Amino acid sequence: MRTSAGHILTSHAGSLSRPDALVEANRMREARGTGDEQAFQHQLHAAVGDVVRRQKELGIDIPGDGEFGKSMGQRVNYGAWRSYSFQRLGGLDFGGPNLYDSTLRRSRPGAVVLTNFADRRDRARFAAAYADPDSGTSMGVRAAAPTCVGPLTYIGHEAIKADIVNFMAALASAGVEEGFMTSVGPASCSRIGNAYYKTDEEFVYACAEAMRGEYKAILDAGLVLQFDDPAIAENWDLVNPEASVEDYKKFTMVRVEALNHAIRGLPQERIRFHCAGAAGTARIRPTFRCATSSM
Repeated sequence: MRTSAGHILTSHAGSLSRPDALVEANRMREARGTGDEQAFQHQLHAAVGDVVRRQKELGIDIPGDGEFGKSMGQRVNYGAWRSYSFQRLGGLDFGGPNLYDSTLRRSRPGAVVLTNFADRRDRARFAAAYADPDSGTSMGVRAAAPTCVGPLTYIGHEAIKADIVNFMAALASAGVEEGFMTSVGPASCSRIGNAYYKTDEEFVYACAEAMRGEYKAILDAGLVLQFDDPAIAENWDLVNPEASVEDYKKFTMVRVEALNHAIRGLPQERIRFHCAGAAGTARIRPTFRCATSSM
């Protein structure tokens, strides 16, 4: 990533509000499964161009594409940053039982596992607030997690290519030197059902290896790659009952090392890491072996 001696370079966390017309177009596309794909792509291209232009006008030095290529068919959807990967990975099944969301899992000393979303300790403690749509804690629409039933492969080549083409054109039109694009990290990507891989560690590494295709495509385009991987922090709340800090660190380091595995040989000076935990959103310098950047 470039530096500046004259001022602090500004950026942001990634996802930006989609235009109403794009939200509606996504909703129709998701509902029908088919449609005028050329017209949709033209609309998406224009929306990305507009959001990059507006970021430049506001003084953002390193803009993003707003994550507009990650479909949101509803105004409130806090899961699109992750659920987009469901359509870019082969080996997943949406028709069978939802193993991730339907199963209560209990950890014990020395054996940390993640329970399902509804069983999070924070949700149990503040159930009334989470159930109140006006409380500010509602998570909006959540995509049902699929289950891995075969070898994970990356099949999103055309989708990420389209995202990159739209974004690069927008950057050029706005006269912006550098931009960033987000991609889900292995710890968050692996929070789905697994009926194929024998161990949790094997599954996390499979997610890392499959998503590496997307990471490499973003970097090969000359863009900054931002990992979105809040699971590194917020998995803490998905461990029920609460684990010891040492057990949680061991559990988490598997995911850290999987990310290191995914970025092996890639230009680390253009990689940054975004982690959203219970206390809010923060850019951190994690204990990875990669050189991440703080903004």
